[in-house]
Amino acid sequence: MWSSSLFQPSFSTPMALRVPVSALWPQSQLICVQMENEMARQMDNMRRSADLMNQLQHVLRRETLDAESAASSAARRAPTCKVEKDGQHFSATLEVEDFTPEELTVKQVGREVLLSGKKEEKEESEEGSYSYRYQEFRRELELPEDVNTEELSCSLNNGQLRIEAPRMALPSVPERVVPIKSDKKGFIKSGEEQKKECEMERE
Repeated sequence: MWSSSLFQPSFSTPMALRVPVSALWPQSQLICVQMENEMARQMDNMRRSADLMNQLQHVLRRETLDAESAASSAARRAPTCKVEKDGQHFSATLEVEDFTPEELTVKQVGREVLLSGKKEEKEESEEGSYSYRYQEFRRELELPEDVNTEELSCSLNNGQLRIEAPRMALPSVPERVVPIKSDKKGFIKSGEEQKKECEMERE
């Protein structure tokens, strides 16, 4: 018979394999360091982006407040108009000390005078931000009937816009007495009724 020793393996105990982990993953520590550095860089970029957004919101909020303040200030400084009349002249004066002649417009349409002004200024702050100051007004002036519109003049002195024109004497309105036609009974007859009566009298 066959001996059982023939079926035994060639070695009696398994061989122990001892391979260090560093040999299987030689760059694991380097990869972790790189990932940490990348995450730190991303966090730094996110903080910088948040700071930029906060600065942008601050600038926009300040520009909005400046625009609202300029609009309300311009509304408060709307030019007043003072009208004067005497025996020979008519005049209207507007306070426009913030405007130059190039920023003002005066138009005449019949007996209506259209006055307007527009001004825009750009200002830069110490932080490098910009703000705009905007002013605009419109006024309409109706000239009286006794003003000579063909001799209308305009001048700007010491911040006052002055509109002037001579006054003229209006022709006197003729006066007459209008007769009242009526029959004997006191009723007013129409022209057709009077015509019929005349025809009957002729017959």
